[in-house]
Amino acid sequence: MHMQTLNYSVQNNKVSDLINWIGEGRIGLPELQRPFVWKSSKVRDLIDSLYRGFPIGYIITWSNPDVRLKDGTKARGKTLMIDGQQRVTALRAAIAGEKVMDKRFEMKRICIAFNPKTEEFATRTAAIARDPAWIDDIAVLFKDDFNPFGFVTKFSSKNGYDVNKVAAVIDSVRMLANNEIGNIQLSHRLSINAVTEVFNRINSKGTVLSSADFIMSKLSADTEHHGDMLRKTVEYFTRLLHDGTALDDITSNDTPFASSDYYRMVTWAANENSNLYLPEFGDIFHIILNVKFNRGKHSDLISLVSGRDFTTKQYTQAAMDDTYMRLSAGINLVTDRSNFQRFVMILRGMGVVTSDRTKIQGTGVLNFGYALYLLLKQEMHTGLSNSQIENVVRRWILLSILTHRYSGSSETQSEADIKMFRNGDPLAVLTMQEKLNLTDEFWTDMLPKNLVTSSAVTNLWRVFLMSQVRKQSHLWLERDLSLVDALTEEGNVHHIFPRAYLIKHGFGKSEYNQIANYVFLSQPRNLQISDQAPKDYLSNPDIMHYGSAENFSENAIPLSLRTMDYTSYESFLEQRRILMGDSIRRLYYSFALA
Repeated sequence: MHMQTLNYSVQNNKVSDLINWIGEGRIGLPELQRPFVWKSSKVRDLIDSLYRGFPIGYIITWSNPDVRLKDGTKARGKTLMIDGQQRVTALRAAIAGEKVMDKRFEMKRICIAFNPKTEEFATRTAAIARDPAWIDDIAVLFKDDFNPFGFVTKFSSKNGYDVNKVAAVIDSVRMLANNEIGNIQLSHRLSINAVTEVFNRINSKGTVLSSADFIMSKLSADTEHHGDMLRKTVEYFTRLLHDGTALDDITSNDTPFASSDYYRMVTWAANENSNLYLPEFGDIFHIILNVKFNRGKHSDLISLVSGRDFTTKQYTQAAMDDTYMRLSAGINLVTDRSNFQRFVMILRGMGVVTSDRTKIQGTGVLNFGYALYLLLKQEMHTGLSNSQIENVVRRWILLSILTHRYSGSSETQSEADIKMFRNGDPLAVLTMQEKLNLTDEFWTDMLPKNLVTSSAVTNLWRVFLMSQVRKQSHLWLERDLSLVDALTEEGNVHHIFPRAYLIKHGFGKSEYNQIANYVFLSQPRNLQISDQAPKDYLSNPDIMHYGSAENFSENAIPLSLRTMDYTSYESFLEQRRILMGDSIRRLYYSFALA
């Protein structure tokens, strides 16, 4: 059997050495700048295990590739901690007295107390802090200027303890910093994808490490290029879009960031009330990769910020400097208030409303839509008007949804697509893709077949609702209530052929719960319909008072429904799917390019 070259080495490092290396910047530990998720009781248990000589697991580190400097010499890439961040952060908090950031961005101490008489560790409480029998913060024992003789003498005298016994116990606590922790060092030869795979294979808790996490870690470790501030800009921007109240916490607890220009780039997001597009930090990097680097894979950005020149296939300082310059410009572009809000308005113009009913599911489509908008608006001199640019983006988003363009390997597809648009005339590119994908056969045959589904969360159902919003449709069988009213007020979807009626005639769940059988109804109207056959309830003048041909058409419902019972159900579904497809088609071509 062929022996493979080992891509790792294993060594044991003293706890004190790891803490010092992180303090010196030899190992990047970005989690010191991100919310610490361990409970204080878990930190206490970790220290207790060290004290008793128990193993506390291992860490995994990875050395970035060496970077060639401008003078031709090589600089060793900084080592990143891939696994064990929370454990080592806990050690730094308890032993070195480092503050950690909680979920409210507040820097706080986690103080672990110790009772020399009982040799017990505990999380410091107000009662323990008042009790002279406890050392309320063991971090004092590890300070460089700690005076063992003076401390032990004073403590023993205060409690009436034997000096020698206290000295021995205190010495044992101080010695726990000399305990060793296993360090699995991954080779710098490994690619980012390989490192991710290694982590996911050996992590016993099944935690999935994403390439976006790697990017955040790499940025945090590079203060020379202000990578730490760029990381915070991305993370705080996405957090503020989700929760505007976080601004007060950021302002109060991250003074360096709050006093920077980066802070002013993202504060507006705290007042952004729309939930139509809520990207996470990984989504932001995808957009920047598309717009600024002509690429789609997160792993490429890791290589780029590590200094990789994809032309020469070497790691150079010049390439790293260029990457950070473009990354900074990309973050500024994506977080720009005007750009972001204009993209949200593009979505509104498509018929997307502030409701989970029409919000487009899946980030791949929206990420590329935003990237395409920024490319056409900011990066390319296309000669297109604002209206043309926005409608190209709208059509591309719809085309992508209808053809499931980004449902598979979206990184690969987005990279191919951004290059296609960058290297060609946008209108010509879009027209060609429409000819290839949105043929007459697609509209008349494939799309109706794709509507054979019972899932009301499918994007196809959402696009149909968007088509109704776009043409300001009224609720079915209503005159004064619109579909938008039902969507924004969380109205209810009901069955055109009532569920109870179909069950009574032997239809199963997957049959009566077809989206072609769904319609928004007012509650009073639904109560009137009850469990009757369509031909019966539509013969009621009170129900049909506003049931005009136009009203049926707005809701893509065939007028022949007025004569139908359960024997015509399958025929009804086929007819309505065709009408729904027609409505979606009209939505698509309503966005004029001329």
